[in-house]
Amino acid sequence: MRIDYASSAMDAQDFANLFENSPKAPGQQAQKFNRLMIQGLAENGAVVRAITARPVTGTNCPSKFLSANRVQRGKVRYHYCSVLNVKGIRILWQTFSAFVTVLFGGCDAVVTDVLNASVAYGAVTAARLRKKPCIGIVTDLPELMVTGTNQNHVRLVRKIMQKCTGYVLLTEAMNEPVNPEHKPYVIVEALCDSTIKPQPEVKTHTSCMKKCMYAGLLDARYGVKAMVDGFVLANVPDSELHIYGNGPYVDELQRVTQEHPNVIYHGIAMNDEVVQAEIEADLLINPRPTHEEFTKYSFPSKNMEYMASGTPVLTTNLPGMPEEYKRYVYLIEDESAEGIARAIKTTFDTVRSERDRKGYSAQEFVLNEKNNLFQSKRVLSMLEAK
Repeated sequence: MRIDYASSAMDAQDFANLFENSPKAPGQQAQKFNRLMIQGLAENGAVVRAITARPVTGTNCPSKFLSANRVQRGKVRYHYCSVLNVKGIRILWQTFSAFVTVLFGGCDAVVTDVLNASVAYGAVTAARLRKKPCIGIVTDLPELMVTGTNQNHVRLVRKIMQKCTGYVLLTEAMNEPVNPEHKPYVIVEALCDSTIKPQPEVKTHTSCMKKCMYAGLLDARYGVKAMVDGFVLANVPDSELHIYGNGPYVDELQRVTQEHPNVIYHGIAMNDEVVQAEIEADLLINPRPTHEEFTKYSFPSKNMEYMASGTPVLTTNLPGMPEEYKRYVYLIEDESAEGIARAIKTTFDTVRSERDRKGYSAQEFVLNEKNNLFQSKRVLSMLEAK
């Protein structure tokens, strides 16, 4: 099966080359999700062409024009659309480029990231004209995105979803608002990289320091302030909290780091660096509050990346997290700063070798049952059933 996959996903090294010197590099979670899905489809025998609208804006790239480029990366052929990096023109150009590329490309099916509305609209419109199936990847409801909503964007994404013939959803709760016509769908809450090498069941520790870590959007709405306050309150001896990311909480976080040297802010880093830091940490924390409406419609890819690292995970009991995951993580039951402090202390009261085994079991679970080869095969089966 020949698949055109329309998104902003770039090969990891190409992405790093383009944005490594940018102080405002675009978010990498969507990059990673789509890249792993693309690679998984290709490894399962599909001929995949990634039609990519590079996530370039005036704030992250000084170039006004990037030429189209076609490169082969492993089993995937990347078609990087040309970029006119001019406000008001860039998005229209991306839509047109994707439309033309799919319309005359000869694919059997289209898969697209619906939240990347410009390239998705062009791709799905061309697919409809060619009467080809089009699967929409829906990783968030557009009206509930924590990074902000734009009503024009919401309406466009909704129109794109209506044009799709099937869906990849993160949670079962998404099906009702996304899929009122009861089209085919599969639940893919997240993917982990099938090439990850498992960590030892019990790690070799070279330091007595207890390194906690968080990587992601720095927003109080994501529970980051409660986590930082909780870590400080916990006052665990010989402990550090390492934080990676960007967002509206940064200014306050930097004030905290001045008062508490064991809270360390690293800024934005490429995903490879973040993953290595996760492997070297002793505890990975996801404090995302469970009372927010968006949480039942999302499974944080952060949890999947955390679990794949082999480091134990402390997370809130998110409604979008299936029950099968919960035996492999430590749970935050009280999401206040005081509750997070207690959860951190309780976790570190557990014998270190037992924590290591918990992390190893989580890694084994996601590598065996949630890897991108297994998950993408389910998507391919849905396409082949049409």
